[in-house]
Amino acid sequence: MSKNRIYYWMLYLVIVIISTYVFKKIETETLLFQLPLNKYTSWFIYAVIIITGYKKFVFDPRKKGE
Repeated sequence: MSKNRIYYWMLYLVIVIISTYVFKKIETETLLFQLPLNKYTSWFIYAVIIITGYKKFVFDPRKKGE
């Protein structure tokens, strides 16, 4: 594994940790998730962030051979 790929993995892990922290912080400290539509929408946004981050920072660099 090259140095660039390690940096991309670390950046991806930082994105996952920060987005999880923000999601859980909002879930516990606000009443935003009382409605089911808000809850499912936020889970969808969280999943998009995780999947897009994986594609951009893990999958694409691997295909490029970095």
